[in-house]
Amino acid sequence: MENVFKLEDITFPLLMKDTLESRFTGIIFVSSGEWKKGLIFNEGILCAIQSNKTEELLGHTLVQMGAITERENEKSLERSRLERRKQGVILLELGLIEPKEINEAIKKQFVTRFLDIFSWEAGSVQKVAKDQIDKIPDITKNEFLRMVRRGVMENTPFPTIITALTAHADSVPKKLTESFPPDLGVRIDNVDQFKVSELLLLGQDPPKALLAVYCTGLVTFEESKHKALIEHLRKTLRTIKDEDPFHTLGVDQGISEGGLKRAYIKLVKSNHPDTYSYADDPEVKRLANEVFTEIQKSYTSVMRAREGKAPDEPKGIDETLQAEILFSNGMEALKAKDYTKALDNFRMCVKMRPDERIFFEWYVKTMYLRWQNTGKGNSYEIKSAIREGAVTFPNSDTLYLVLGWVLKKEGSNRAPEAFRKALQLNKNNQDAQRELRLYTLRTTK
Repeated sequence: MENVFKLEDITFPLLMKDTLESRFTGIIFVSSGEWKKGLIFNEGILCAIQSNKTEELLGHTLVQMGAITERENEKSLERSRLERRKQGVILLELGLIEPKEINEAIKKQFVTRFLDIFSWEAGSVQKVAKDQIDKIPDITKNEFLRMVRRGVMENTPFPTIITALTAHADSVPKKLTESFPPDLGVRIDNVDQFKVSELLLLGQDPPKALLAVYCTGLVTFEESKHKALIEHLRKTLRTIKDEDPFHTLGVDQGISEGGLKRAYIKLVKSNHPDTYSYADDPEVKRLANEVFTEIQKSYTSVMRAREGKAPDEPKGIDETLQAEILFSNGMEALKAKDYTKALDNFRMCVKMRPDERIFFEWYVKTMYLRWQNTGKGNSYEIKSAIREGAVTFPNSDTLYLVLGWVLKKEGSNRAPEAFRKALQLNKNNQDAQRELRLYTLRTTK
C-alpha cells in the first residue's frame, strides 16, 4: 500500500507517532527541496536511513569525530565512487580507521540523519508498506522513543509544534504514566491540570515536551465535553464568513427596513453569546462572540448596500478619536477603581481598534484587577483573553505579566515561567522583575 502526502499536513513528529502506533513495516520516503531520505521501519522501529546530504555521509561523520582528516575523506570518497564500493570498506583497507570507529560513526550517522528531519517544516512524504522487512532494528523500542523525544525537543521548530497541537487546543492532556522520562529536560508533571491552549502560552519548552510525550505514547488528550458545540460554532463561523451578507440574514435586496430589522433581531436572539452561557469552555465563548460579531458585520454590510455605500468603507479618523476618548475614560474609571466601567470602555476600544496593542493590554490587565479586587470574573476568562491576544501581539510582555499574576493567584508553580517570558520580551519590565525577586526570596528561605 502506498500513500503520498505533504509533510506540512501531518508534521514529522506526528508521522512518527502514527508509525509507532500502527507498527508500520515498510519504507517512508521524505523529501524537502533538494534533500531526500529513505527510512526503513520494522514493526514501527527504525532499522536504517539513507540520505543524499553530503554532510551526513560516513566520511564526514568520521571527520567530525576526528578519526580521519578532510583530505583522507575526500580521497577515500573519490575512490569509493570510482570502484562503487562502500567508503568504510576502503578506509579499513587503507588502515586509516579501526572497525570500532566505523561502528561508532555508523551509530552517530544514524541518529544525525534521523534528527535532522524534525527540522523540516515542508516537503513530501511517501509511505510504502511492506509485508515484511528482512532488516532487524539495531536499537530497542525505548531507544527509538528517546530519539523521537530528542528530535521534538531539540530540532522541531516552534511553528511546527503549534501546528501539531492546535487540533487538541480544547483538550486536557491525560497522563498514561506516573512519571515522565528524564530525557525531556523539562518538568511537566502537572500537565494534566491545564488545556493544551493554556500550555501553549508558557513559552516553547512545555509545548515541546507535551508533543514529545504525546508522540511517544505517554499522554493522550481528553476532548472538551462541549466538542460537538465547538464544531457547530466553527462550522457556523466559516459559513457566515464565506456567504453573502443578505444570505446570512435570510433576506433579499427588496426587503423593507422593518423586515430587515426583524430578521436581524431574530438572528441575534438565536445566536447571542449568552445562549451558550451553560458551556463552561473558553473556546465556546470565543467562537460564540466571533459568530455574533460576524452577524453584526453582515447587518452593517446590508444596511450600507441599501444606502448605496461601499461595504468595505475604511474607518475614518472619527472612530480613531472616539477610541482614544474611550481609552481616556477607561483610565479615569480605573483610577477611581470602577473596574466594570473601565472594562466596558477598554472593551469598546479593542472592538474599534483590534490592532492597537495598548488597548488590548489594558483590557486584559483590568480583567485581572477586577477579579483580584472584586471577585468578579474568573481565571479561565482572563487566560482565554490572553491566549487570543498572544496570537495578535506575540511580543507583548504585559500579557505574560498578567498571566503570571493569574497563575500566582491560582497558586500555580508555573507563575515564574510567565514572569520570565515577560522579561525575555522586555528586560525593563519592572513588575516582572519584582515578582521574580519575591519568588526567589520565598524559595531561598
